[in-house]
Amino acid sequence: MIRGPHSAEQLALVERQIAVWTAGVDSVGALDDWTTDGVLTAPRGVRLHASEVIGVIEGWHRAFCDLRIELTSLAASADGAWLAIEWTWNVTRRSDGESSAMLDAIIVELADGLIVEWREYFDTFDSVEFGS
Repeated sequence: MIRGPHSAEQLALVERQIAVWTAGVDSVGALDDWTTDGVLTAPRGVRLHASEVIGVIEGWHRAFCDLRIELTSLAASADGAWLAIEWTWNVTRRSDGESSAMLDAIIVELADGLIVEWREYFDTFDSVEFGS
């Protein structure tokens, strides 16, 4: 069950972002959810322009597999300009089969229903993606 107040459209946007990460290609049109100048930021200095996201996802899939994203919370601001997302990111490193689960909190700024900025907050310490 996904906790928090949100619309069907907001849930669909998040589900498309999950689908593009798990599939490894933009087969679902997830980049259509971004403004042309949209930005993704994450720990360890990651800052990607929307146009770079698909290439990064494809490269990520060469090193990792079995991605499962479990969405647990989605809450929207009353005006629909902000989303707060919580999910668990489960992944396996291809090189040695090591797996990890990481809790991830995300704040999304929207303009006219499109992603302006997607900011991720997670602890990289126990993640196979960051050398554990």
